[in-house]
Amino acid sequence: MRDDTPSLFDLPGSGQTHGRFEPARLTQARVRLSVTKSDLAAEVGVSAAAIGQYEAGINSPRADVLDRLAKALDVRPGFFGVGRPLARIDTVNAHFRSLRSARVSDRQKALATTTLVWELTFALERHVKLPEADLPEVNRGIAPAEAAALLRQHWGLPDGPVKHLVATSESRGIVVAVRPLGEIDAVDAFSVVIVDRPIIITTPRRTENVFTHRFSIAHEIGHLLLHTDSSEHSAAIEKEADEFAAAFLTPAASMDAALPQRLDLSALDRLGRTWGVSPHSLVRRMVERGRTTESSARRAYQRLAMVIDPSADPSSAYPGEVPTLLRKATELAGNHGVSIPALADVLKISPRQVRDLLGEADQRPVLRLVGNK
Repeated sequence: MRDDTPSLFDLPGSGQTHGRFEPARLTQARVRLSVTKSDLAAEVGVSAAAIGQYEAGINSPRADVLDRLAKALDVRPGFFGVGRPLARIDTVNAHFRSLRSARVSDRQKALATTTLVWELTFALERHVKLPEADLPEVNRGIAPAEAAALLRQHWGLPDGPVKHLVATSESRGIVVAVRPLGEIDAVDAFSVVIVDRPIIITTPRRTENVFTHRFSIAHEIGHLLLHTDSSEHSAAIEKEADEFAAAFLTPAASMDAALPQRLDLSALDRLGRTWGVSPHSLVRRMVERGRTTESSARRAYQRLAMVIDPSADPSSAYPGEVPTLLRKATELAGNHGVSIPALADVLKISPRQVRDLLGEADQRPVLRLVGNK
């Protein structure tokens, strides 16, 4: 399926990029592993100032230093070369679910991973036609509920519950990926657009419950629609995304017909399972629709905290809420001769890392050696 026409992965006129160093690649690899310049310098055997100069583009590392940098950062030496598409993490705007707990370093680490997810997506698109991003344009200042109604109409969604939200989003060209907490410690979920490709990243903290997961995905879609051109991070922005998610998953007109006239947690639990939202969300909807008071809602939240097991409904039990776009694209590419090792060679990382980006657990048995006592 591969052709020989030049692309962003190729450096025209040169099949060899050794010695052509891209400073932003070093930043990407270092930040993704949360390695400080000082620690990297100590491991590689240069000064911290030298690492800073490499990343600033003032100097380029010698070949032997480049090899040591690659080993320390778990990439191939060619990873640092020019000639491949690169989304610099300092130019990517993202909206993060956690505002208070997410440090700048946490956000940069998350973005470094996301740029690699985008590169994998781009690599796959050389061989597999992925769904094009299909989000409507909205006017600046549009109300979240109005934007939610517009998206439902644009996607041709029928009245009623939005079934298989993640699968629906992926079919509309949104890449969804779940990254481990150990990699993105303090970030619950966030969204970015890189070269017209919307990407939503979430973590097991959100996916352990399917209702929380669906609301988070809808929340991030709200950011993609409402705040793509904004780099602002504020509680007001997050509130708008929450309002969008509620309106998208549970439209007001439908809720007016479906919500009970009084607080009935059993009825809300049944209704929530039909609509794919939590009872907590429906209690909030009852307040917004004038069916109950704030004080009654607070008591309801307390009762729900005592009786609801948040881990009882993991998103992994609902196939339509598990991301599959990149894995299916990889399988299709593999059927046409483009293997995971071939993708790894394009990205200049290991096949293990490609599988990790795809969300595949390493199924190989672990060899454990027991020393003689």
